[in-house]
Amino acid sequence: MSMELSDIQVCGRSVKKCLADIEAFHGFTAPGLVLGAFMVDWAQELLGDDVEADAIVETHHCLPDAIQIFTPCTFGNGWMKVLDWDKFALSLYDKKTLTGYRVWLDLEKARQFPNLYNWYMRLAPKKDLPLEVMVETVVNANRDALSYGPIRVTQFHAPLKKGNTEICPGCGEAYPTAQGTQCLTCQGQGYYELQQ
Repeated sequence: MSMELSDIQVCGRSVKKCLADIEAFHGFTAPGLVLGAFMVDWAQELLGDDVEADAIVETHHCLPDAIQIFTPCTFGNGWMKVLDWDKFALSLYDKKTLTGYRVWLDLEKARQFPNLYNWYMRLAPKKDLPLEVMVETVVNANRDALSYGPIRVTQFHAPLKKGNTEICPGCGEAYPTAQGTQCLTCQGQGYYELQQ
């Protein structure tokens, strides 16, 4: 790499440690997740250390893992919302004031890093952009392929509330009554079928 990994800090750790954490969590060092680490790092810096933040992610590809690795926000604790808009963008915001920052992959800026642009826009086959090349490209790009803007969150910020729970008369399992008189599986909308 053109820069020493130990010279760059991302989310309070060296790039080398950051890459190891990504691989441990995600299973491999995905370029989108490495890019997401730089995005989270910038959003955290802009927001400040003393802010209790929530997150909104605009794609289900890679960025939710970046939020979960590098912030206390997770899907499970409800501090992260994932919108399936397939935009490579995330926002961290103060959960009290609803103000914060949105950081995104700026495709105009990404053009100065042809491997990154071609990878994201799927203009080159994966075999031409192996992981090592892409990780080096993303680390060298750092924040130079990103943009940010201050925001005020207007929706998707409310915590998800659990509704009433009943026992499904069809299967005997607990389910949210908002689904109707039976659970969705017993209504024929399940994702599985029982095998004998």
